[in-house]
Amino acid sequence: MPPDSERPFGLDPSRTYDVGRDGEARETPVPPPEWLSGRHRLILGLFALALLVVGGFAGVTVAAFASGARGAAAIFALLTLAASPLLLLGPLQDRWRHRSRRARR
Repeated sequence: MPPDSERPFGLDPSRTYDVGRDGEARETPVPPPEWLSGRHRLILGLFALALLVVGGFAGVTVAAFASGARGAAAIFALLTLAASPLLLLGPLQDRWRHRSRRARR
């Protein structure tokens, strides 16, 4: 494929080109990908936040255990286990979205 400078015309990757039955070219804007939608960013954000919380508790658990504070390590280990269900918030949000769409139909 020749470089862009050698082509007689340029193609815009953000547009879809279609030729109708009458032979006339039409340009239609391409919608943004689904992963850029607000709901999908919310799902990813919830999962990332939960991962940060659980990972933070796990890190503090290891640090407390390494420093010899076994009581504090046990408490932080229990907090890690208690915070683990937070990891399901993102996937449950996605499940709720799909379920509510079916209910509306």
